[in-house]
Amino acid sequence: MEEKPGLPKPLEAFLILIASFFFVFLVTEAMVFLFVPNVEAIEKNSVALKMLITVGELGLIIVPLTYVHSRKLSYRQVFRWNPVPPVIWVVSLVVGMSVSVVGDELDRLISLLIPAPEWLGEISYALRIHTPTDFLLLFGGMVVIAAVVEESIIRGFLQLSLEKYQDVTRAVIYASLAWTIIHGMLYWAIQIFLIGIILGYIAWRTNSIVPSAIGHATNNAIALLFYNLNQDSLQGTYLLGEHVSPIVLIVAVAGLWWGIRWLDRFYRSAPNIPDR
Repeated sequence: MEEKPGLPKPLEAFLILIASFFFVFLVTEAMVFLFVPNVEAIEKNSVALKMLITVGELGLIIVPLTYVHSRKLSYRQVFRWNPVPPVIWVVSLVVGMSVSVVGDELDRLISLLIPAPEWLGEISYALRIHTPTDFLLLFGGMVVIAAVVEESIIRGFLQLSLEKYQDVTRAVIYASLAWTIIHGMLYWAIQIFLIGIILGYIAWRTNSIVPSAIGHATNNAIALLFYNLNQDSLQGTYLLGEHVSPIVLIVAVAGLWWGIRWLDRFYRSAPNIPDR
């Protein structure tokens, strides 16, 4: 029986991801050309823009899926679609909530040194929910699809390849760098990179993208919630002035520390990476 080919090499994985982004770019541009003749008509809070975001996120996995299918590889193995015990879902939720709070405060601290760019206000406006359709598109695209797809191709497809041909530390760092670059948001680069390190670690430790996808989705869901809340309503509870309340921040740091330690104890041995 002929042996099936193994994981892609890192350079091959990187090239597949680059091809994936070119594919998404072409698809979204084609959609705009065919269905929205007047590009200026796409307002920042329009259904059309939110639909493009959702389609773009979903399209990212098409090229990697095609690659895996053409080489007759295991989808579950290559994308790290391995199940985890229900308790891991709960711990991952705690990690995701904690990361979101710590990342929010880090963002506020950075804004003291570097003024927020104008496009940040445009993103905030684009993520406002005005109708049930807006909610379905944003929650589906930004929370569910983005978490599953990005974790599958970054912490699964790419990082798993890097783990096989590099040491784990470099694999997590390189995958996080790739994830930071694909977001294309220099102002948020530090936050995205650090969150990527945490997600990469728990994906490696559990040998599954389920925990990292839950953490990713939780972080995005909280961010989406904050974009649609009146910040003044959070004063005295979540916020204290322009910063996260020290009590909330301490709880978040403790939750992050506890979650990582708990996962580390639960998975005492390093996961087995499939042979080449």
